[in-house]
Amino acid sequence: MTGVLVAIVGPSGVGKDTLIDALAKARPDIVKVRRIVTRAADAGGEAHLAVSQAQFEAQRAAGCYAFDWRAHGLRYAIPASINDHLAQGRIVVFNGSRKALPEIQQAYPGLLVLMITASHEVLAQRLQTRGREDAQAIAARLSRADLDAPVGAVTIRNDTTIEDALAQMLAAISRATERA
Repeated sequence: MTGVLVAIVGPSGVGKDTLIDALAKARPDIVKVRRIVTRAADAGGEAHLAVSQAQFEAQRAAGCYAFDWRAHGLRYAIPASINDHLAQGRIVVFNGSRKALPEIQQAYPGLLVLMITASHEVLAQRLQTRGREDAQAIAARLSRADLDAPVGAVTIRNDTTIEDALAQMLAAISRATERA
């Protein structure tokens, strides 16, 4: 029995973590993976497992990660324990990076990619409300928001309600589990 690995990707401010939390609440059988990040635990943003650069490298060398990547000057990883969940036939969801997808898809050919999108207006408003960045940093994030969806990704619009986007996600995961 093989589970389904689901990467949630999209630009900053699109609501990835909010939707992952809603998904886990709607489907308690889904395994929500916490990322390991070389960022302080109290730096704001997502709940993550904070490690130093040295700890990250030691854990990576010890095979503790299923995969890892670099983004925004930080290192990110997903724990190797996902492989146990997948072997048990579970659905495993993580907040990923569009740039890291080719390597992840090579290791996990059945990867389901959900590309969360929203209009520039909605993204700008969410980033301003978040209050972690100045106008220049928000503009830079918005300029990166227009990357094309990865090949084979299912696009999820998150312009209206969480419930609407969640329904789209649940439908995509349902279709993927039927094929698995």
